[in-house]
Amino acid sequence: MIRSFYIAGTGMMTQRSKMDVVINNVKNMDTVGYKQDQLVTRSFEDLLLDRLNDPSIINRTTYVGPQNTGVHVDEMVIDFQTGAPQETGEMTDLAIQGDGFFTVETPDGVQYTRAGDFWVDQNGFLMTQEGYYVLGQGGGRLNVGTEGFVVATNGTIQNLQGQQIGALQIVTFENLDVMRKTGNNNFIPYDGSAPIAVQNPEVRQGYVEASNVDTARVMSDLLMTNRVYEASQRMLQMIDSSLEKTVDWELLRSRLCYRVLTQRQWALMPSKKELIRSQTILRM
Repeated sequence: MIRSFYIAGTGMMTQRSKMDVVINNVKNMDTVGYKQDQLVTRSFEDLLLDRLNDPSIINRTTYVGPQNTGVHVDEMVIDFQTGAPQETGEMTDLAIQGDGFFTVETPDGVQYTRAGDFWVDQNGFLMTQEGYYVLGQGGGRLNVGTEGFVVATNGTIQNLQGQQIGALQIVTFENLDVMRKTGNNNFIPYDGSAPIAVQNPEVRQGYVEASNVDTARVMSDLLMTNRVYEASQRMLQMIDSSLEKTVDWELLRSRLCYRVLTQRQWALMPSKKELIRSQTILRM
């Protein structure tokens, strides 16, 4: 019964973690370039139960079956599926179609993002919404000027006079599973993998990439997670009630045993006449 208590408890903790992930996805449905998270869970290894000490079994054991010991969070997976392009008409808004990340310079080093809702500061540098510099090919900060610019589909940037003034540094990674979120819609490879330049990027100016959160699916996940949590909670309450009744019965039984033992002790006590007689014999 105690084991069932822990199984229900691990189920509740896992569903609570999943609820946090789902709610975070819901909150970022309108965030530019957001990539939804998915929680992967797995069960602990099953225990093999055998039937032992059975008089009908001689020199062998009988297989009873496996017993599960609960579930736990295995890993967090980022869904890098491309979001739908949304037209804004803004010159500074850029969207990558397909693979690739914009490269930005942050106080914590170079990081990568899919959010292309940029702006231009007073010095003509292309910036993210958080104030990070967007980097061009070669790793330098991109200065697009203050008069306007045009971005070709391959990421090259020209001024209004048709002169090339830079190119976006768009990179990808051999294995996207190593990417981890750092906040502000940025990513870094946790294993230090080197970025790979995208050979034929597809960039659209005047568009931003919408969040890739599937509204219908995430609301369904929200309801399902809540129901599973409530089911585990009810199971936990049932087990707790059973344990409480078991403890109450054990206390009652121990009290009854104490009373019976006390009565037996009094029954075995010698009478007053027998005590006086024994004292007289000892004096003689």
